[in-house]
Amino acid sequence: MELVPMNATERMYTAVAGGVPDRVPVYPKMWLDVAGVITGTDFCEMIRNPILILSTMMEAGLIVGADAVRQFHHRPRDLAVEDDKVYEIDKSGNKIGKVDMDGGWATHLNDPKIFTFEDDYTMAFFRDWCCFDEPVIRSVDEARRIAVPDKSLYEQIGCGDLQRKVTEMAAGRIELIGDLKTATMSFMTIMRGLETSMLDVLDNPQLAHAIMEKGAAIAIERGKWCCDLGHRVLRLNDSAGTNSLISPKTWRQFILPHMRTVCQAMHDYEPECRIYVHICGDVKAMIEDLIELGMDCIGPLDPMGKMEPAQIRKQVADRASLMGGVDTLSFLNHTPEQVEQEAADCIRDAGMNGGYVLSSGCAIPRASNKENLIALRTAADKYGIYENGRLKAS
Repeated sequence: MELVPMNATERMYTAVAGGVPDRVPVYPKMWLDVAGVITGTDFCEMIRNPILILSTMMEAGLIVGADAVRQFHHRPRDLAVEDDKVYEIDKSGNKIGKVDMDGGWATHLNDPKIFTFEDDYTMAFFRDWCCFDEPVIRSVDEARRIAVPDKSLYEQIGCGDLQRKVTEMAAGRIELIGDLKTATMSFMTIMRGLETSMLDVLDNPQLAHAIMEKGAAIAIERGKWCCDLGHRVLRLNDSAGTNSLISPKTWRQFILPHMRTVCQAMHDYEPECRIYVHICGDVKAMIEDLIELGMDCIGPLDPMGKMEPAQIRKQVADRASLMGGVDTLSFLNHTPEQVEQEAADCIRDAGMNGGYVLSSGCAIPRASNKENLIALRTAADKYGIYENGRLKAS
């Protein structure tokens, strides 16, 4: 018999927790720019007004038929626009850096000293800044002085009120995913830069561990706040912690222990929370490690990293749920019918017995066709219905 219909929250949680929902949940990995394009929301207004980031993500998800979207909390920024370039300005109107409007919307600081790593507020929004000229953290001593914002800070600075408003606006129509940001290699690349971080794990292992220890601590406090808000599905990102960049040996030495710390702390704090990991590219060699350290759901099954859903499901069996699998470039280059067929293949390969979330293999490109995102929901409705604990024959 068919399962009793679930709402979006029940459907997403059940799948991430490894169970069998009424149908495969749909969770396109939209970032802020894609949400802005879909809803017609001005990018600069989103950067200036943090609640627009949250609400625009929610509204875009509803437009494309998603069951869940991520919620990213950012600080409000004052901007100046000159010659089609966007700059963040301080209270005196001075430019402190160019905003990367083509990428992650971080402010590329003119002076790294502006990044005050001993300040709780700065570290609560550490992803909003970057500096390529020199590392923000230059020594083990500085790493040990990185501030770890207590979970209460996010309430004090208004993030909690903003999230509750958007949750009320969502009215149960879509699940809102809590974000732990990043705790390990991707956190380190913000503190040290990508190339320097890659060398640090070889030449300066003490510094690498000191930085990741702080990254884990920040993620845990943020996760506690997310759980207090009511989030039960949490995202942990480490896009740079991939075999496409580092070896499995290096991953196990540096990333695994700190990722385990986050998972254990969150499961101890809220036993009902479920964590999914987003690691770009090839992670086949770390699948067993991710299961062992306590990850509930593994994603994004990036086809460009040769992550084949059928192969990963065979290896994982029912020990963890899976997420992703639809080639990111398909949203840019294929027709809705082609995306639908690719999604149907992913559903059959990874979701036969539940424990699967239909999603993209990484962040969806900004210029993607909206109809290609809707095609995920079409595929889930056609091919992702469960009956008697298995996919219903289509």
